[in-house]
Amino acid sequence: EVYGDIKKGSHVETDILKPSNPYSASKASADMLIFAWARTYNLEYVILRPTNNYGIGQYPEKLIPICVKHLQRGKKIRLHDRGEPVRNWLHSDDTAEAVIKIIESGKINQILDCFFGKNEYKAEDHLDLGFARQGQDVRYALDDSKLQKLGWKPKKVLPEELPKIVEYYKNNFKW
Repeated sequence: EVYGDIKKGSHVETDILKPSNPYSASKASADMLIFAWARTYNLEYVILRPTNNYGIGQYPEKLIPICVKHLQRGKKIRLHDRGEPVRNWLHSDDTAEAVIKIIESGKINQILDCFFGKNEYKAEDHLDLGFARQGQDVRYALDDSKLQKLGWKPKKVLPEELPKIVEYYKNNFKW
């Protein structure tokens, strides 16, 4: 989100930060504070910018749990901006392994990006495409080649993991 959207290609860590909304601007601002502290006080840091995470145990407002909740209650799934924004998804286990790989690499004062598979699900009968979110980015794409050179790659694939996660949330709603 800190890079803003991109119509083609993928962002790399050296791209200019161009957040599109206050939420992503707060993330970019945090990065700028870290850079300033590092320069002023020789602070060691590692900044990671992973894509959207999915998995079991997410906060109930996140996409998969809220979709299951709505479907169980006979409601439509609300997708922003006619469902056109494109997002990349990374399993939380793969994100955790990436963090460990980065820490073990000993590389500091760099930004490492994660970009992983995208999936589009269209189920018009269960989607509310009328909600417009202010400052919504059209597409995110990050180049993860630097992280893969450290020997890391994702192990989980959204279409394979999604049925297990949906089943979990169908049987474990506590709200």
